[in-house]
Amino acid sequence: MASRMTKFYLKTYTTIRLFSDILKGAGRNPKGDGKKKGGLKVHMLIDAVQQIGRFIKVTEAKVQDKNFLKSLDLERNCMIVFDKAYNYYYQFAKWIANGVYFVTRQKSNAIYTAITTVRETKPEKDKVMVTLEEFFDLEYKLEDDEGKRLKGLKEVVTLRRISYQDEKNRKYEFLTNNLKISAEEVVFLYKKRWGIEFFFRKNEAELPAALLLR
Repeated sequence: MASRMTKFYLKTYTTIRLFSDILKGAGRNPKGDGKKKGGLKVHMLIDAVQQIGRFIKVTEAKVQDKNFLKSLDLERNCMIVFDKAYNYYYQFAKWIANGVYFVTRQKSNAIYTAITTVRETKPEKDKVMVTLEEFFDLEYKLEDDEGKRLKGLKEVVTLRRISYQDEKNRKYEFLTNNLKISAEEVVFLYKKRWGIEFFFRKNEAELPAALLLR
């Protein structure tokens, strides 16, 4: 698998809570009657092989996560793995055109059209297994250079979807544009992201104070 890709990156983040009366504009606007939480979000691009940060960006907690993807300058044939909060179909299409591979999870509200089923297996209780592998089309809206959606202009991006069941019978849906690696390798790559994210969040208190000044 390593010979097919030049770099392997993992995208993670951590939120630094701040007093809302100090940074009133930095908080996330909650739903319902919840209180507004002040804070900054530290987005990190991590070299998964060396387990070191390659790129860091600090935003207000209320800024949409997917906007971070626009900041990345990824080389051809690299692989990036990230959470479904960063799903951004327009960016996916740009990466596909530029030869950048990615693995992420599918959002529950994704609207898609199935094209081809590669394999489908009935889930077995308490068994770790890939239950479905298929290709489907996702529709997205085109944007201008400033990131504003162009009214009425849409395109379609074709992705590969892997359905997976873990040992606790939990179901996961993974998306990728890589056609060379196996379905099991897609799952492995995302599990790698979970492991690295746990490590960084466990040690988030040790993030250098200098990050807040960038």
